[in-house]
Amino acid sequence: MRRLLVIALAALVLSGCAAIPAERNDSKLSKRAAVQSDVDAIFDRYRAVRNAAVSLLDPKPLSTVESGPVLAIDTGSFEVSQRLSTTQDEESQDLVVTDVQTPSFKKYPLWFMATAFDPVGKVNRVQIFERESAVEPWLLVAAPQTVVSTKLPELRHDGDGAALTVAPSSSAGMAMSPQDAADAYARALGSTGTSTEVAQDDFIRQMRDAFDANRSLEGVGVTQEWAAEQVEHSVRTDDGGALVFVTLLRLDTYEVQPGVTVSWPSGSPQEAFLAEGISSSGKLRYYHQVLLYLPGGDKRPRALGQYGGVVGADAE
Repeated sequence: MRRLLVIALAALVLSGCAAIPAERNDSKLSKRAAVQSDVDAIFDRYRAVRNAAVSLLDPKPLSTVESGPVLAIDTGSFEVSQRLSTTQDEESQDLVVTDVQTPSFKKYPLWFMATAFDPVGKVNRVQIFERESAVEPWLLVAAPQTVVSTKLPELRHDGDGAALTVAPSSSAGMAMSPQDAADAYARALGSTGTSTEVAQDDFIRQMRDAFDANRSLEGVGVTQEWAAEQVEHSVRTDDGGALVFVTLLRLDTYEVQPGVTVSWPSGSPQEAFLAEGISSSGKLRYYHQVLLYLPGGDKRPRALGQYGGVVGADAE
């Protein structure tokens, strides 16, 4: 029996924030999504809830402060820790919020963008918090991470200092709309050729290198599919472009010939989900949240940061 070791990319661990400010009536909806006191309360509550989840090694409490793919990635991360008997990092008390951008809205949902420096992970977290209604809590819904040296583009604001949003279908001033950029980026990740629609950035190269290495394994057929979810959060940059939060679903499928078993490095998330490896066929599902910069004019979009992880698997 031959056992082949598959290259595994480490998932970035999610950290974020959210809280429950006092209820407000829709008829008295504030022009701005949140004020500084809201943001402080959101970070404090998130820290308390996450640290409670860490102490229990149970992701269930996170559903009160997270939603959607963020919660799925974090739940997958906790499942890995449970299976491998490892611990999760607590939310640092030293997290430094360096920037908050609050668009204006006429109706719910409300959302805002916060950038925070994580001194433990030595990364910047670029996060979106959303509130569906006056009686719903603020939830973390997007949390890509960037290296400290990455500089985000300057954002455009209205006369009141509120960040301007960009409709997902609007291509005004840009080579394509935010949604088209997300779809093009997914196509580039799923292609074996060089895309003419998006820049060949570090994330695309990293994903391609790992996929090519896995695809070269003898006796193993590997396919990879990428799809972009509907874009919900994007803000206008000073150059007329957009900063777009993109959620990508990735599906890796393995077909293994008789007598061969595919396995992953000890301690990896993939090994935690598929401890016995794959000896016939199997699938691994991932979420990746990408911070995409779509410049103004005819320039191509590129990723500034990301985070993601395994959210499910099955094998025979």
